[in-house]
Parts: sequence; structure tokens; C-alpha cells
Amino acid sequence: MACYQLLAVILLTDEVAEPHLLWDQFKAGLCDDVKHKLHYMNHYQADQKIPEDDVYDYGLWDLNRILVGMGRSLADFLPMPLSQQQWAHRIPNPLLHAEQYNVDEMATLVDEQRAIFNPDQATAFDTILESVTNNQGHLFFIHAASGCEKTFLCNTIAAEVRRRGQVALCVASSGIAALLLDGGRISYSRFRIPLSIHEDFVAIDQCLRDLLEVSNYLHLIALELTYYLE
Repeated sequence: MACYQLLAVILLTDEVAEPHLLWDQFKAGLCDDVKHKLHYMNHYQADQKIPEDDVYDYGLWDLNRILVGMGRSLADFLPMPLSQQQWAHRIPNPLLHAEQYNVDEMATLVDEQRAIFNPDQATAFDTILESVTNNQGHLFFIHAASGCEKTFLCNTIAAEVRRRGQVALCVASSGIAALLLDGGRISYSRFRIPLSIHEDFVAIDQCLRDLLEVSNYLHLIALELTYYLE
């Protein structure tokens, strides 16, 4: 991704007389990870050989996507080749793609962890899942001292939602807390929250579009906050 962004910045300087020659010279290195990416996104079988033309075509599409976010496109830098395939319709929503869990494993996990809940955890679990089941959209705040298994409870709730084939996004305010959540991400990474928001911020707009696409599947957002007391 960084190499594509660097090439996009170079193109935006309008100092490259023959951008297509620059692409031809470095496209092999730029597209080095595309085969893995296409296999990962299930566009091809694991043992299927990916045509070289498809690899470079995807690379051009990815480069154009970055340029569009910067207000330009590959069409502005002819005779640069243009992507010929409709990759935008073939790329899975990143939020849904990341939420592919084994339902049987989630069911086993929930059964094992619910069996050792204390009464307060059991009450919180049942209350939150009632809201999820009935699509009530309630907001819950779980507060307890350190070591009281709040993260354990959150992970069990998320597993139950995923067991149902629904989407649960787990986010935290710090990297350590995110690592403790199953499938956890830092909040500003998951939702592309910039340090300073301005009207042309494209990344957060794309994330909102991704969230809108999964709105029919999204049933839980688990946010873990970390407090530092002095």
C-alpha cells in the first residue's frame, strides 16, 4: 500500500513525462503481494494460478483508487494503462470479510465461558443479548475494577453474536486492550477516526460507507475504554 501511495504522490507532481514507462519498470514489485491478496479474498482457488494480466490489472485498479481519493485518476496520466476489470464489485466489504467465524467454534466457546459466569456477568450477558435479539439498540456501560473479567464478558457476548451469523465489531481505546478482545481493533483504526477531521477526509467517508453496507448484519459494537488515573 505504501508503495502505491508513493507512486500516486509522484504522479501528482506532474513531473513524470512518461508515467507508463515508470509503471512498466516497477509494476512487478508493486504487485508483489497481489496474488496473495486475491487468494485471500477468495477470487481464486488456493491451487489456482492467477493470470499475470489480472495481477497487474488489480494493481492499476488499486493505484487508481488511491488517486481518486486524492482528487485525480489514472485517466489524467495517459498513456498510463487503465484497469479493465470491475474489481470494485469483486472486492468483499472489509468489515464483513473480517467477520468470518466458525459458528460451531463460537457456540462451543460461548457454552464453555457462560458456564463459569458469576451472577453479575450472567445478568449482563442476558440483558445485552436481549437487546441484540430484539434489535432494541440499547447502550450499555459495564464498569468494574481491574481484574473483574469485563473483557472476558465482552468476548463471550461477541462470540454469541457471531454464533448467530451476525456481525460484532470489537474496538478499544488502546492497543493493549484491543489485543485482548477477540477480533479487536483500536477504535480510530477500525472507524478511520482522524486526529484532525476536515471536510475532505476520504478514509473516514469510506469507512462509513462500509458500515452502511453491513448495517443489516451489524448487531453489536463492543467498545472497551481504558482509563489512566494519576
